[in-house]
Amino acid sequence: MNITELEGYWKLACFEIQAKVGEDVFQRHIEPLKLLGLSDSGVVSIETDNNFSKTFISNNYLGIIEDALRRALSNRFSQVELSVAVTQEELPDVPFTIDEPARPVSVSAIKEEEIGFPLNENYCFKDFIVGPSNSFAAAAARAVSDNPGKSYNPLFIYGDTGLGKTHLMQAIGHEALKYNSDVVVCYTTTEALLNDFVESIQKGQQGSISFRQRYRSVDILLIDDIHFIAGKTALQEEFFNMFNDLTLKNKQIVMTSDRPPQEIHGLEQRLVSRFQAGLITSVESPAFETRLAIIRYKQQHNNIRVPISDQVLQFIAENVKSNVRQLEGALKRVAVYAESFVAGTEPTIDDVRNLIKDMLEEEVQPDLSFGQIQKVVAEFFNITIADIMSKERSQNIALPRQMAMFLCRKLTKGSLPEISRAFDKTHATVLHGCTTIKNRMEQDPILKRQVENIAQTLGRSPEELYLTVC
Repeated sequence: MNITELEGYWKLACFEIQAKVGEDVFQRHIEPLKLLGLSDSGVVSIETDNNFSKTFISNNYLGIIEDALRRALSNRFSQVELSVAVTQEELPDVPFTIDEPARPVSVSAIKEEEIGFPLNENYCFKDFIVGPSNSFAAAAARAVSDNPGKSYNPLFIYGDTGLGKTHLMQAIGHEALKYNSDVVVCYTTTEALLNDFVESIQKGQQGSISFRQRYRSVDILLIDDIHFIAGKTALQEEFFNMFNDLTLKNKQIVMTSDRPPQEIHGLEQRLVSRFQAGLITSVESPAFETRLAIIRYKQQHNNIRVPISDQVLQFIAENVKSNVRQLEGALKRVAVYAESFVAGTEPTIDDVRNLIKDMLEEEVQPDLSFGQIQKVVAEFFNITIADIMSKERSQNIALPRQMAMFLCRKLTKGSLPEISRAFDKTHATVLHGCTTIKNRMEQDPILKRQVENIAQTLGRSPEELYLTVC
C-alpha cells in the first residue's frame, strides 16, 4: 500500500479519533503526528515530535488510535509503532533570575504576547444551529457579545460534551473582536490555566506577577472545563482573586462546565456563589429536527464535493443522538468514504450503516432496571433503598419514591403492574406518583432539574422524560 492510499485510511481513522477525544485534544496531540508507513506485517509507523509526546500518546491515546486504525484497515492492521522525530541540536538554556524588580506589562504588550489559545475560526454565531435544546444559551451568548462585562457577568454554560459549549463561548470572542479589534480576548482551558499557574510558581516572584498581570489585563476571559478547578486549592485561591479583579473592572468572564456550579464537588463555596451571581444556562442534546438541520448545514458549508442524499442525512440524524461532535464525525466519515473509495458516487444507507457501525453501537443504551433507578435516586437524596420501599409518607421520603416511580415509568419498558410490584405498592399509588411528579415538573423548575439530573446520571437524555405521558 502506497503512502497516499494509507493517508486516506489515516484520515478516516482521524475522524473517529477526533470524535472520541474532542477537538482540543485532537489538535494538540493527534494532529501533529506524522504517518510514516505500513509494513507487510500490518505495523503502522507514526512519528511524534519528542519523547514526552511519545510517552503521553502511549499512556493516554494509543488504544483509541489503534482501534480506529483497526476499523479503517481491517485485517491489514496489527499495531501502531511510535517513534520520535530526529530533532535539531538543542538550544542552550537561558538563565533565569528573579532579582530584577517586576515591571508592569502594558495592554499593548499583552496583545502581542500570546495569551491562551487562538479562537477557532469556525466557532462563530453564524455557524451555530439554534434549536430548543440550546436557544436560551445562544441568546445569552449573543447578549454578552453585544455588551461584554455588563449584560451577564459571569456567563456560565454547562452541559454534556460535544453539544456546543465551546462553540458559543468562542463565538462571543469572535463577535466582540469584530466590532472592536482592540479588545483583548483570552480563550483557555482550566488544564492550560493550571499548567501556566504552576510554571509561574516555579519561576518565583517574577513569574507570579507576570501571570497575574497577563490574565487580569484581558477584557474577555473565556475558560473551558472550569469543573477541573475542583480540589485544586491554590489555583482556586488565585482564580478567586482574578475573578474579583476582572468583574470589578467590568471585564467579561465566560465559563463552561459539564455540570452547574452547585454540583461541582470540591469547588469552594465562595466561588460557587460568585458563579451563581451571573447567568447560568445549559445546552442539552439536540432533538432530531435540530440534528438534521445541523448536518444539512455542515454538508452545505464544509466543501463536501460528493452527493449525499437527504435520506442518508436523515438516517445519520436519527441514529447519532449523543452529541453534535459525533454527528459531524459521522458526516465527515461518509464524505471521505464517498470521495476516496467509491469514486464520488452517492453512498447507500447500507454503506453508511457499516461506516458508522461503532457510533451506532455506542448509541445503543443498555436497559435500565428498577433497582438501578431506585439506587441512584436514593443516593441523590441521601436516603436508602429501604426508605424508598417503606410505607413512610414524610415528604423527604415520599418525593424521592415518586421520582423513582416516574423514572421507572419513563426510562424502562416496565408496565404499571411490574413497577407496582418493584415498589411493593398498588397500581393506583404508582400512577398517582407519576402524575404528581409530571405536574410538579411543569410548575417547579428546581424539581424539574433534579429529575433531569438523575436521568443524566442514569445515562439517559432528559428529552426521554417528555416522550410519553404517564
